Order: sequence, then C-alpha cells, then structure tokens
Amino acid sequence: MTGIDAHTHLDQGRFDPEILTLGERLGIDLFLCSNIGAFQPHPGVEEVREMNRVLVSELRRHPKHLRGYCYVNPRYGRASLEDLRRNVEEYGMIGIKLWIATLADDPLSDPILEYAAERRLIVLAHAWRKTVGRFPYESTAAHIAAAARRHPEVRFIMAHLGGQAESAINTVRDVPNVAVDTSGTIIGASEVALAVDRLGSSRVVFGSDLHHIDLAANVGKVLGAGLNPEASTRVFGGTVAGWLSEVAA
Repeated sequence: MTGIDAHTHLDQGRFDPEILTLGERLGIDLFLCSNIGAFQPHPGVEEVREMNRVLVSELRRHPKHLRGYCYVNPRYGRASLEDLRRNVEEYGMIGIKLWIATLADDPLSDPILEYAAERRLIVLAHAWRKTVGRFPYESTAAHIAAAARRHPEVRFIMAHLGGQAESAINTVRDVPNVAVDTSGTIIGASEVALAVDRLGSSRVVFGSDLHHIDLAANVGKVLGAGLNPEASTRVFGGTVAGWLSEVAA
C-alpha cells in the first residue's frame, strides 16, 4: 500500500526531491501539498493565485508523488471560488487548504465548502489553540467542529490535532466528518495513541507539516504509538487513499 503524507507544503516554491527519496525509504510515497508562500496571514487574491500557479508547476514536476491542495482565502468571495474551480477542474487538485485568513466557520467560507462537498474534496484546515500569540482569525477545534456540522458532507482534516490534543479531540469527537492529522511539534506518540483510541483509526491520518519538520520524526511518532497493524495501515494512508479515489477531479 502507498503511504500518504496528508499535510505538506512547498518550501520557497519547491518540493525537495530528497524528501521523495527519504519517503521511499520510510514507506511514504505520496505527499498532499499546498503552497502558502511566505506565510502571510492575509494574502491578496493575486498572491494566492500565484501561489497556486507555483504549486501546479511542482505537481507537474512530480506527478507520481504529489497531489495538490488549492490554497484559498475565502475573503475574496467569487474570485476565490473561481481560482479554486480552475485548480480543481483544470489542474486536478484534490483538496482545499484553509489557513488563518478566515475562521473556518465564518459564513465567508460557505461557498468554498459547498463546492468541496460537491466535488468530494478534502479540506485541510489549520487549527491551533493558544494561550498567547494567537492570530486574529486562527481557528481552533471549536471552529472546525462548527464548520463541519454546517457542512456534514465535507471531509475535514483538522491539522496538528488542534494544537492541544485532548481538548481538541473531545471537541470534534461527535463530528464524524472531522479527522485529525498527526503533524505538529507538540504531538508525540502518546497523543497519536489518544486520538486513535477516542476517534478510531479511520479518523486519524498521517501528516508531517513538511518542509518545516523532519519526516522521519513524524513517522516515528506514529510507529511509537503502538497501533495494531490494521490501525497503522489506516493512519499511514489507507483512509486517505479511499478519499482520493472519490474526489471528482
């Protein structure tokens, strides 16, 4: 089975080929990738279009190993939806990346999420609960849960186990269309095990947050969680492979 990393980014507009070599050794063959450029919280519509154009170029360079999330700033309404449609319908992107331009449950996101439901796209949504230093429109697990309840046909991946694993897991536990990914420097083997125990292995997916963190360390935290072989297979790509097969590209 192909191992899948469901949460990666370009690094200065490129996907490092050495990571593909490392992935082959570690059993990770497919990387789902977005491009959020220089990490501006509120990029303009033309900046977002350019980030997605750069990602398309990288998808073409590595067609066997990369699939793309279209980065979307929902604040630009029709222009954002048009860019999303183009990247899905013309360039084969398989999902949407929501970062910190708008809260996940803001009504501005509704047209984007309605399109995601129509095309069976995967929505990778950043979430992080912070005591200090939170960005003004940085979603928490509560925002992801609210958006998912309003759009029950959309598949959400809540990134980083919400940035505070136990409370975030409890917040989305009764929202079945929310999965979580294993990325994040504060997430270790015990948090992965907790997520699988409370959500089930079909709602926990492997993600690394490349290029900002080591791939091997992220694989190690899942291996260290003590999962049974069936659960490990689901986390390392079995569930996401099923979702990808349903994306209406």
